[in-house]
Amino acid sequence: MSEYRIARPEEKDACIELANYVFSTAHCPHDFETLIPKVYGEGVDSAFIHRVAADENGKLRAQIAVLPEKLMVAGHPLRAGFVGTVSVHPKARGEGHMKRLMQDWLKEMQETCDIAVLDGQRQRYEYFGFTRGGIQIRYMVSSDNIRHALKQTDTRGISFVPLSEAEGAAEFMCRQNEKRPSWVTREPENVLAIAATANEKAVGMKKDGVLAGYLLTCNEGKEIREMAVEQPEDMEKAVKAYMEYAGTEEIMIFSSAYDCILNKCIGRFAESYSECPSGMYQIFDFANVLEAYLTLKQRTLGLMPGEFSACLDGQPVTARVTENGVRVERKALPGAVTLDKQQAQQLLLSGYGRYMDVPAPAGWFPLPVFWFTADSF
Repeated sequence: MSEYRIARPEEKDACIELANYVFSTAHCPHDFETLIPKVYGEGVDSAFIHRVAADENGKLRAQIAVLPEKLMVAGHPLRAGFVGTVSVHPKARGEGHMKRLMQDWLKEMQETCDIAVLDGQRQRYEYFGFTRGGIQIRYMVSSDNIRHALKQTDTRGISFVPLSEAEGAAEFMCRQNEKRPSWVTREPENVLAIAATANEKAVGMKKDGVLAGYLLTCNEGKEIREMAVEQPEDMEKAVKAYMEYAGTEEIMIFSSAYDCILNKCIGRFAESYSECPSGMYQIFDFANVLEAYLTLKQRTLGLMPGEFSACLDGQPVTARVTENGVRVERKALPGAVTLDKQQAQQLLLSGYGRYMDVPAPAGWFPLPVFWFTADSF
């Protein structure tokens, strides 16, 4: 008979071994210690974030981990849980372990989180209440774009080094992160490990020898998953100089919808762009999430004044947007629409919400929820 519980401190290595085995069997070889060093690196105490199924001999047969994260969205603190390392031993599949572990986590997160995040197959996780949504923008930039649109951009004085070799890199990265209108907490003591998530390479950009920005890259330098520069006027220089430094003819740049500086800059010369969902999400506190992300959207992308009232998964809310800001109350107006969890999340988080017969001000949804790869799990 299986025992379902939190992993014990001494079981961290067993959690890593199970994850490596399961993912390497199903996909390409995995090494979770290097893939997610912020969680599985040497000296990191992370067993407690795993719920496990253990057999009568104490051997782990399945596990699901949830990484607790704190984020600040337009000045509103939110609590998030990022679900990852979903691993069921091939010989234990079909025994109901994933269902039980996920249900146990969801019950806990209802009390401890405003929102849960994960990345996975849509229908698989819809069974557990998650909805694909949020907004991520991808730009494709070619050497032709650079040669024609940025021919007058002077990159003299711009150079690149591994971020870990730049003096004050950790503090610099944290400072740039917290300048964003929405950010997940990153502590200086582990920010370089965070920057190495999913095999990302952290590159420091120097201007006249002084650290002036950073890029988190992957796919052999052909993708920029995260980018920050101290001075907005240096963004074009950073892209042009980096493509020359990386020796690539084409690069993909990822962005949130609310990064107005990056989108305005890159959109001016990129060959193409696309908008797509940024992940899968489950909302536990609709009022908190609504107020935070509507405020974020108003301050960055703009929102038309209006009112939205509904009962979302049993939670009554009324949101009002005026020129003075956003206000959300935990009550619904008479005659307000009633939506179940999937309907509510589809409206708030996905582009499909525009086709729902729900009275909501134009442009309010989807909410611009976004997670950087470095903050993912």
